[in-house]
Amino acid sequence: MTALAVLGTVVVVHPDVTGRRSLAAEVVAGANAPVAIETPITAPTPVPTPTQHFTTPQRPAPTLTRKPKGAKPNITVSSGKLGVVPGFDKATGMRDKLTYRVEIEEGLSVNGPAVAAAIHKTLTDARGWQAVHPVNFERTDKVTADLRIILATPTMTDKLCLPLDTGGEVSCRVEDRVVLNAKRWTYAVPAYNGDVVLYRQYLINHEVGHALGHGHSTCEKAKSPAPVMMQQTKGLDGCRPNAWPTIKAT
Repeated sequence: MTALAVLGTVVVVHPDVTGRRSLAAEVVAGANAPVAIETPITAPTPVPTPTQHFTTPQRPAPTLTRKPKGAKPNITVSSGKLGVVPGFDKATGMRDKLTYRVEIEEGLSVNGPAVAAAIHKTLTDARGWQAVHPVNFERTDKVTADLRIILATPTMTDKLCLPLDTGGEVSCRVEDRVVLNAKRWTYAVPAYNGDVVLYRQYLINHEVGHALGHGHSTCEKAKSPAPVMMQQTKGLDGCRPNAWPTIKAT
């Protein structure tokens, strides 16, 4: 006779699950109701920030190398700041040297080195003041310069020329300052019939003439060259435009 041993299975219930019905138990019991299964709560997966991708153009965009057609130069909007044009232009002679530096208001639509070159060429011209006075002009950028030749907007010209009244239209010389109005430098005056270069030469020589001690002159004979120390900006009174002191010495 074969002896059968019945083995008993001991189930140890973990305390954490006491009171819970297992899914297996419900199936065995024939439960037909749907079973709710707890889904564990997990942290959302971070979504990476999309990266911008720029396509490379087949050729670079053109740079603006010149002002748009019809654009006007800035000669009226004042920055109120002056900048010295760096550089040095040697005097043509060694005796009685008079040094000057060129300053330009920041923001003006002008080429600083070109302005400085035009001023020096005018001051050292054989028809200029060096032929009349024992003086030789030399450009520097040092603070020790004898004279400051300044190109400025009408607004700043009015301030630098005080107590003189330039009215936004004319230029001046006050103490060590020779102030050239950028409006006149750019557009000249109708009496010069569009010869801006000649007018600039007049403007330089006229205001520097004041620094050398000369006062104003008048037109003495109609159709003759106007004296360089005449206020030609305000009119010629029948004289012809003239930029040089040797043509009509004052």
